[in-house]
Amino acid sequence: MKTHQRHRQRGLTLVEMMAALAVGLLVILAATALLHNARAAYQDIDDAGRVQETGRMALAHLADAVRQANHLPWETALAMERPPALAPGLHGIDNSRQANRLDPAQGNFSAGAGNGFNRSDILLLGFFGAPAHAAGSIVNCSGASVPAGPLEERARSWVIYYIAPGTGNEPELRCRYRGKSGAWTSDALARGVEAMQLRYAVDSDGDGLPDRWLDASAIDAALWQRVVLVRIALLVRGNQRRPSAPGTPARSYDLFLTDSGDAGYRFVEKEGDRRLRAVFQTTVLLRNAASIPPLPALPP
Repeated sequence: MKTHQRHRQRGLTLVEMMAALAVGLLVILAATALLHNARAAYQDIDDAGRVQETGRMALAHLADAVRQANHLPWETALAMERPPALAPGLHGIDNSRQANRLDPAQGNFSAGAGNGFNRSDILLLGFFGAPAHAAGSIVNCSGASVPAGPLEERARSWVIYYIAPGTGNEPELRCRYRGKSGAWTSDALARGVEAMQLRYAVDSDGDGLPDRWLDASAIDAALWQRVVLVRIALLVRGNQRRPSAPGTPARSYDLFLTDSGDAGYRFVEKEGDRRLRAVFQTTVLLRNAASIPPLPALPP
């Protein structure tokens, strides 16, 4: 009996201990892999949600702003003996980011072209505020109400939308407007908006129906008064860079297609910058006339 107790095993052998350590390491590695995959899946879902939220919010904001273009208090204008001949409250510039060169209230609609961020366009919208007794209000891109003011060009409020790099060189949709002091200021509206393209439908014969789609560079002063539809396309990117195998072809995104089906504007990913991207598009009907008197018909 004593001899049996003397030889009873009191621990693990070296082989058993190494086998236990190996099994434990395999469990830890499997748990780490599962945690990494779960974290990556969460980041992908969060990134996709961020892209969708940014794109829809930016597109809805721009659509609401376009609907305000050319707004003026009609009660005041129609009561005037001689209504003013106002310039159109909608302008665009192709492929530019030089919004700081513009001052539409002073008639300055010129900016450097050919240097837009990812060839993005500029959109300029002008409007007068609503009178004090109106049920609603007109706001600029900061959310501040715009006063009605006199029906003069210098009193019209303007907002200017464009794409520019922000903090960390992250592209963003920005807006310039006049603050309370009268000085121009700029606010970032949506980070991750990588490109903005605009096209305009023109009513050439005065029947109220769009006849053709044009870029801003093909529209002169007379045609800006005849724009009835604005088509907006935004390219929004996520934050997470995704690895890609060597030789993987770069992905491309078409913001607009021409009448023939060709790409009017195509964005191609740069090497090493593979991210989640999505295109958002909408078409907005201008609900405010560009001028009070009827527009004369253009020559064919």
